[in-house]
Amino acid sequence: MRELLLNIGNSTLLGGLVDFGQLRSRFRVPVCEVATKTGLQRMLKAKVRGKIDRVALCSVVPELTAPVCAGVNLALGVEPLVLRAESAHGLTIGYKRPRELGADRVAAALGAHSTYPGRDLIVVDFGTATTVTAVTAGGEVAGGAILPGYGLWAEMLATRTAQLPRVNGTAPLHALGRTTREGIAAGLHFGHAGAVRELVERISREVYGPKQPLVLATGGNAARFERENVFAEHVPDLILLGLHAFAYA
Repeated sequence: MRELLLNIGNSTLLGGLVDFGQLRSRFRVPVCEVATKTGLQRMLKAKVRGKIDRVALCSVVPELTAPVCAGVNLALGVEPLVLRAESAHGLTIGYKRPRELGADRVAAALGAHSTYPGRDLIVVDFGTATTVTAVTAGGEVAGGAILPGYGLWAEMLATRTAQLPRVNGTAPLHALGRTTREGIAAGLHFGHAGAVRELVERISREVYGPKQPLVLATGGNAARFERENVFAEHVPDLILLGLHAFAYA
């Protein structure tokens, strides 16, 4: 049994191939490359070899969901299973309006809950937006917070000011910058880490009280913050693991 897992994000499409229950490979391509029928077919031809038995997909770009599903079905002969907040995934959504919860957050929550069953969790997804989501031991997505991602912080400084340059390099070692670029790098990095730390601490108190949840990180920018003590474990494949769990829910 071979599966194709796809997460259509705002900036990139994340994909994974599962062979007999094991995630064997993963890939990431700019989402603009699959926004056309030709681009999608080219990507599938390059990344997917051999027969695929099942496809599971989540998307935060509604206008791409149906075209990608149709293109996958055409290329592989498999109708994708589409994960949404209202799907039969086994989680309870604690949102006032559950349909508002992004499918990528549902996938990450499902991946976390299936990988760490019976644990109180907080999932931090460092993507285009950074999201902080509480997932209880009983499988409830209690809620969370959303803030602009690290890359958006950098972009806004560069595009909404007259003289500040775009800085998006390696994580700085010091908060004290001695040039404009060093100051921006420090503000972006340590400021983002501090914002995430504050949200994790507040959400933890509000949901779990004195209990200490396990804090997990995923997303394209998570590795940048590994030494900042804002999460306990880095699980890069959390969304793909959630899609795999959904495919067999």
